[in-house]
Amino acid sequence: MDKQTKTCRFSVVLVSALFVGFFISPSGANAAASLYVSPASGSFTSGSTFSVSIYVDTGGQSVNAVEANLTFPPDKLQVASPTAGRSSIQVWVNQPSYDNLNGTLNFQGAIPAPGLNTDGGLISTVTFRVKSIGTAVLKFSDSSRVLLNDGRGTNVLGQMTDGVYYLTLPPPAGPIVTSRTNPDQEKWYNTKTVSLEWTSPPDIEGYSYILDQNPVTDVDDVPEGIKTRAVYNNLADGVYYFHIKTLRSGSWGGITDYIINVDNTPPASFKVNISPSRQTSNRRPIIDFATTDAASGIDHYELNITSLDKQLALASQGNNPFFIEAAPPYSRNLDEGRYKVIVKAYDKAGNYYQTEQNLTITKLFFEFIYLEGIGIGEYVIPWIYALPLGAVILIGLFYFAKLLWERHREIEEHLAHGGLKHPSILPGLEELKKMRERFKGYGGRHLAIALIFAIVFSLSMFAGIPAKAAQSQSQATDNVPLQPPVVTLFPQAISNDEILYIGGNAGIPQAKVLIYLQNLETGSTIGETATTDKDGSWFFSFPKFFDAGKYIAWTQLQNGDSVSPPSPRVDLSVAKTAIQIGGKRLSFENLYLVLFIIFIVAFLGLLAYTVYHAYHYNVKKRRLNAMLKEAEESVRRGFSILKRDIEAELNVIRKVKLSKEISVEEKLREEKLMKDLDAVSRYIGKEVWEVEEESGRG
Repeated sequence: MDKQTKTCRFSVVLVSALFVGFFISPSGANAAASLYVSPASGSFTSGSTFSVSIYVDTGGQSVNAVEANLTFPPDKLQVASPTAGRSSIQVWVNQPSYDNLNGTLNFQGAIPAPGLNTDGGLISTVTFRVKSIGTAVLKFSDSSRVLLNDGRGTNVLGQMTDGVYYLTLPPPAGPIVTSRTNPDQEKWYNTKTVSLEWTSPPDIEGYSYILDQNPVTDVDDVPEGIKTRAVYNNLADGVYYFHIKTLRSGSWGGITDYIINVDNTPPASFKVNISPSRQTSNRRPIIDFATTDAASGIDHYELNITSLDKQLALASQGNNPFFIEAAPPYSRNLDEGRYKVIVKAYDKAGNYYQTEQNLTITKLFFEFIYLEGIGIGEYVIPWIYALPLGAVILIGLFYFAKLLWERHREIEEHLAHGGLKHPSILPGLEELKKMRERFKGYGGRHLAIALIFAIVFSLSMFAGIPAKAAQSQSQATDNVPLQPPVVTLFPQAISNDEILYIGGNAGIPQAKVLIYLQNLETGSTIGETATTDKDGSWFFSFPKFFDAGKYIAWTQLQNGDSVSPPSPRVDLSVAKTAIQIGGKRLSFENLYLVLFIIFIVAFLGLLAYTVYHAYHYNVKKRRLNAMLKEAEESVRRGFSILKRDIEAELNVIRKVKLSKEISVEEKLREEKLMKDLDAVSRYIGKEVWEVEEESGRG
């Protein structure tokens, strides 16, 4: 049955109980109800069973529904009895259930009217079996409820009392067992070899023992000899139990159980997540991290935030601890600059996994990542794309601006000369003049008057229109030779504008770590000294920048007058990411910033220039189109007048032909006039079409 169906059933029964209880419920409330377990505490041995009863105290009120949800540690306890047993609950809405895999118990029930009023109403009794030693808490979940019999289902649950139980191994019935490698049976150890020793009575005849992963094993009666020590090698991760008994006077004694917790595997790998992003202007970023450990579980996290900028490193040197214990999510105020965030996750056996992440605190919405590109929010545009893209944008914008400027000037020139001088109008006007000359003497006066009127009218409309213009751990003792320090923190590559750091573990507290760094190109070597802390950890941040090149580093441990051999060398590559002029250092990040500012200024300038010319181009284009239409209309009127006059002249000739024969000269003139009339008719239509087409393209 799924959860939704169970909830529906619970609601139906609850509503029924509320409906009945509405008419008979008490009018007032005395005190809050509570849920509790009994016994609330106790000590139990591994392999044994014990029972816990779950109760409800109604606080002097009548209740008609109870929901009790509990959790328990599944690695330490398991439900051994699958029966709810005797209970004050009369109607189970959902059958009581348990889950040994996830460690949960669930009870949902109702009590019909008049409900339940008691200080010790038994909900159920649960029997647990002890799986392993430690502390187990039987805890009520926040989803638990006790509903009042008031017709409204008021939740009156005010207190929940959990149970705490201490789980141990049975008292030794056989020899007393100890271990040098795993002395505490409740702790985890990162060793694959386990050594066990036990006491030897004087009249011993033999021992029988076994190491397995069963907390309760009946050891066989086969003697293993009389030695008092056993060593087990190459143990895999997990919980082991050593069982042993003694043969004395021909009889076997009781069994002693000894628990061994082995974990040699570090926690699972994980990443450091930084919000809102690892390049951000937020001075208080959120650093989040989490992982798991299959065997012993996560014990704690340690965190270090190291500055990669010289000024910040010098200002904070000696004031910050190497690593601090931190719980995720972690946040603190940081100054502007570049940082290395280092997080270690430790399990309960002391194994750890280390991870790193870069963090940049910047003023800008976008930033320059010296080896990557331009960061915009959570995205990074690589330099290989950013630089060509910027150049293409500028070139394209420049070309577009130049094109608009040329068209703008062309329109201004046309406006300055007038519409009759436009290339689309001028040929027609010239042709009109030629034909007028040929027709001179025959209606020439009328044509001249029409042309003068058309031209004067056109120019008078557009005269005086001015052109307008505008403007981003190994230990060491006194009698054992010192071992060199272990280097766990050292970058393989940095830039010559980043601070170099080195750190690790030496195993001896308050000892000196001698640090050497050699330039392979010049041979020069520098030495520095760091001091280990109480856990043997050490850390050093060099207070200067290094020149570009190849370096090697090694360390030695000094404890009193003893000095360890040199540690294995580690290689370092310092990349050139800054321009140095004398004592001044200009990082490529700053150089990129200057170039970007130049790009922005150029971009905005070209954009403003383009917008200016685009606006005025469109304004003047509309004016020119209007002028061209008027000029074209004037020419058409001129041709129309000419056509009319030619037709009038032809009519005169036709009338003369009706009355007499015309001369050869007059016939030639008639033919010429007919050709001119045909040319004028075709030209009027052609010019109108071409002018309109030219206006549309413009």
